Amino acid sequence: MEAFLNSCRGAGITPVENSLDCDAVVIWSILWNGRMSNNKRVYEHYRLLNKPVLIIDVGALKRNITWKIAVNNITTQGYYGHTVNLDYDRPKKLGIELQEATTGDSILIAGQHSKSLQWEGMPSLEDYTLNIVRQLRQHTERHILVRYHPRCQPFVPFHRFSIFAQNNNLKNCSMETPQAIVNTYDSFNLEFNYHAVVNYCSGPGINAVIAGTNIVVDPKSLAYPMSIKLKQIENPPRKHNKDRWLAEISHTEYTVDEIAEGLWLTRLQNALE
Repeated sequence: MEAFLNSCRGAGITPVENSLDCDAVVIWSILWNGRMSNNKRVYEHYRLLNKPVLIIDVGALKRNITWKIAVNNITTQGYYGHTVNLDYDRPKKLGIELQEATTGDSILIAGQHSKSLQWEGMPSLEDYTLNIVRQLRQHTERHILVRYHPRCQPFVPFHRFSIFAQNNNLKNCSMETPQAIVNTYDSFNLEFNYHAVVNYCSGPGINAVIAGTNIVVDPKSLAYPMSIKLKQIENPPRKHNKDRWLAEISHTEYTVDEIAEGLWLTRLQNALE
């Protein structure tokens, strides 16, 4: 945030703290939870006035190294300015490259936080999971692994998931508990050696594409151009233009140095005028 504010000053933009009467506002995250819960009021105030809300959030590409910056949302409903003036060498500069296709057998349902604006209009996590599993069962008998967001309480305790699955006739399903990675601030283990990853619209969808895994995501996800449909789960079509998608997605996040230099402003200027 300090790098962001310094870049504003360098561009002749005057930052004002804690004001509801500015031309635009910047907030950290759209997760209305804990210390960030008050951001919801600020977000809604500025959106009601049709003024831009700049959102900074943890990145999906290189966690705690690159950071998302977007206008009004961090889904496809937001603005990143990431589809024009592409630098096709940017993924390499960030140390990101597409991996070979994975060969796993299971399907992962990667959950996300229910208190995030990204989840707006969605059912409970329990209903969502039940619905996805039942849809998958129309097309596949593969093992399904359910993984909840590491900072969102699971809809059913881990040790009771087998009973939950039995009561709801969920065959060949299990649950995984995210494990914190030692010596990191807030990173958790997440592998992508699956046949497919189902994710609504958060980071795992993006990560899975880069890892070479099939994905099923919502149109709100930035990974949607690479998504297959549930009915294609056993015969996934080959996705083209992955290199362009990777170039585009690499223009949605910035290192701290790039934020300080104001690189974000060259991308988002049109949405701020």
